Amino acid sequence: MAGPGRRLLARLVDTVVVAVVGVAVGVPLVGSALEHLNQKIADAQTASARTGQRVQVWLVDPVTLGKLGALLALLLLFGAVYEVMPTARTGQTFGKRLARIRVVDASGGRPPTVGRSVARWLVGLLGTLLLVGAVVPLFDRTARRGWHDRAARTRVVVRK
Repeated sequence: MAGPGRRLLARLVDTVVVAVVGVAVGVPLVGSALEHLNQKIADAQTASARTGQRVQVWLVDPVTLGKLGALLALLLLFGAVYEVMPTARTGQTFGKRLARIRVVDASGGRPPTVGRSVARWLVGLLGTLLLVGAVVPLFDRTARRGWHDRAARTRVVVRK
């Protein structure tokens, strides 16, 4: 079984990869949303100066929500493709390859199926959102399996 140090290294590398893509996609989207908001504020100031009345501006509108939704959707899609496809094909993401570990089916040494890789990714995402997913393998001293490993019936082993 792979120890917590290797698993943490792999997770950090994979998180950095997804974060770099998030920044690359997010910067243009945030810039576009800020331009939209600045235009709304300028229009409100013009209308206020013309009428002499205060004009209320809603910063959260369908355009800004759409851009946020697009960013979240792209991050989820990239995260799913980045985690699921390599795990199902070889048992390794880029981070796992660097840490010299791989995910295998719990009953054998083969990489998990696409379905099990999806289940592993979704349960891992849920565990991360609940802020406990990363610590569960620390308490399972014998098998070092997290919720995502148990849900997908996988285990993480040191690559030979």
